[in-house]
Amino acid sequence: MQTKQRHGTIGIRLIAAITALILLALPAAWAAAADETVKAIEFAGIDNTLSMYVDEKQQVSAVAELSGGSYKDVTFEAVWSTSNSSVVQVDKGLLTAKASGYADITVKYASASKTMRVTVTHEYDKVEIASSGGGPINSTLELELGDDLELKLLAYKNGSSSDVTDDAEWSTSNEAIARVEGGKVELSAPGSVTISARYKGRTDSVKLNVTSPYESLALAPEELIEFRYGDAGVQLTATAALKNGGSEDVTAKASWVSADPSVATVKNGLVKPAGVGTTTVRAEYLGVHEQVTVVVRPAYAALRLSEDKPLHLLLGSDPVPLQAFAANHPDEPEDDVTALAEWKSSNVYAVTVADGVVTAKEEGKARITASYKGRTVGIDVTVYPYIRSIAIDKESIDAFEDGEGTLPKVTGESLAGASIDVSGLAEWTSANTDVVTVEDGKWFARGLGETVLTARVGTRTAQVKITVQEEPLALLSDTEELTVVAGKSIPLPDVRLILKNGNTVEDMESKLEWTTSSPNILVAGNELKGLLTGRYTLTATYLGKKLTFRVTVEQEIVRLEASPASIELNPGKSKSIKVTGYYKNGKSVTLSNKVVWTSSNPSVVSVSGSKVKAAAAGQASVVTEYQGIPLIVQVSVVPKLTKLTASVKSLELAPGAAEQVRLTAVFDKTEEADVTSLAAWTSSNERVAVVSGGQIKALAQGTATIKASYGGKTVSIRVKVK
Repeated sequence: MQTKQRHGTIGIRLIAAITALILLALPAAWAAAADETVKAIEFAGIDNTLSMYVDEKQQVSAVAELSGGSYKDVTFEAVWSTSNSSVVQVDKGLLTAKASGYADITVKYASASKTMRVTVTHEYDKVEIASSGGGPINSTLELELGDDLELKLLAYKNGSSSDVTDDAEWSTSNEAIARVEGGKVELSAPGSVTISARYKGRTDSVKLNVTSPYESLALAPEELIEFRYGDAGVQLTATAALKNGGSEDVTAKASWVSADPSVATVKNGLVKPAGVGTTTVRAEYLGVHEQVTVVVRPAYAALRLSEDKPLHLLLGSDPVPLQAFAANHPDEPEDDVTALAEWKSSNVYAVTVADGVVTAKEEGKARITASYKGRTVGIDVTVYPYIRSIAIDKESIDAFEDGEGTLPKVTGESLAGASIDVSGLAEWTSANTDVVTVEDGKWFARGLGETVLTARVGTRTAQVKITVQEEPLALLSDTEELTVVAGKSIPLPDVRLILKNGNTVEDMESKLEWTTSSPNILVAGNELKGLLTGRYTLTATYLGKKLTFRVTVEQEIVRLEASPASIELNPGKSKSIKVTGYYKNGKSVTLSNKVVWTSSNPSVVSVSGSKVKAAAAGQASVVTEYQGIPLIVQVSVVPKLTKLTASVKSLELAPGAAEQVRLTAVFDKTEEADVTSLAAWTSSNERVAVVSGGQIKALAQGTATIKASYGGKTVSIRVKVK
């Protein structure tokens, strides 16, 4: 049955191939029918069934019948699907048999579809792993490292076997213990591992228990191996102790490895120092291993160069010779190892070095190193381009006696016109060393006076004047706090210098160095600009002395209001003024404590802070401003009213009669004034009597009370009309 089925499969394949060739020979017909309707779809050369073996692959073609009577190969355009992917998988007509069983394969193209059933069976009844001679083996094998093992895989069908070792798929559960290829097993380490073989969907496996024939491995020497760089190598021997007694020299057979070959190398047990450091050397043989620690130290305690500061070279300058010295003890002479050291440049494009001679080649930077017997020392080198001219970034320097400072920056102009910092190249001299000396990138003030410092770069020179004066004591200013509107500028505060001898220097504007606590305030020229609102500090520095100002950057005020807007006071009385500022966004802020008021007539009104005090009768105005916006409050000072009297206390009038009453005010108990026209007059009963400007007119019988009010005082007049 299986033989007949297999032959049928071969026939189907042949028919499919012939059909495909015929179809491929008709491209013109297919192209002409591209727009025609699909009537049906068929499997090329296959009816509705197909038989396959597990692990077999087979390409199936699909042909569409078009309405015009032509045919088209749609194998790669159609949609393929399987009813059971665990049995048969399909991809563009390529069938892969995965397990025994059946699956329905469907192909769809346009509106047409076709299904066939694929039956999958095993080609062989079973497979078995056998010995190299073909004999049966146990399911578990006990082996020792060093043993040779070769396996075969036999496939059985109808009682007959076939050797399929070379065609089988071999695998191991742990490659660290054993590897397998084509049935040949290589044992690597002790442990248990499973070797498996698969062929045509059938598998078999065998378990291997792998042990070492040795108990342990010993190295000699076993203690720490210590080298000085350049020492000769040390030979290690490896001795393996057998489990059944005895030992074996396995030095030549063992696998030797160094954890860090840059420190020490090993070959057949011979350990050689390679570089300074610590590493381990390990020997392993048939499952047993041992290691020893190796230390390599420099041959010298120290290595130094004749130059210990970075080199700054100008293109075209003479090469600079360096020397390397190695030392082991402070009481012993150094060894000149210049010719023996290994010299390197990290950037040979810019700088080269040979036997310690450093040559500038191109603009750039490099690090020159000298290495000798485990020690390395280096120096940084900067090469500058050719310079047309140089300039010093300061016009003058102020100093005080016994003071010191860093030499100013020197800038050079290259041939290309670029500005380059050549401070490292500059060689400085002082015209008068009694006043100033130069050493190690600094100037030192030795005495009072003036002199000139000269910077030389190659053949180019520049000068700066330095003045040494009395030592400064402090910086002072009449201002402590500054307020600036965001986006606007104000002048820098005036600062004066107090010298230690008591003298004062007023003109400090060009000598001060200004710094800020935040980039939100900016010093530009002689002005301070506020960028973002907040509280910051501004610091003036001169010859080590500092003076710090508090700076407030605030929003712009567009309107000021005073409350009250006008004031009336008696002599000796006072009143506070509240000032409110309004921002562009409509929000407000109280500014009472920030504004400064002045009086137009201090003999009438005086001001202290936000409080106005009346001194004498009269008129005055108090004036202030904030952010340039003026604000004025008018102040009237009037005498204090002590008494208010009417010319009569009561009246009897007939209806229609009238009488004028005078009102007298007494100020400060002595001064009198007629305030009849200034008072406020009222009647308690206007049906009986009315009043205006002190004139009382009777209207009808009854009684009424007439009141006159002025300056906070009131008098009453009783009126009876008969």
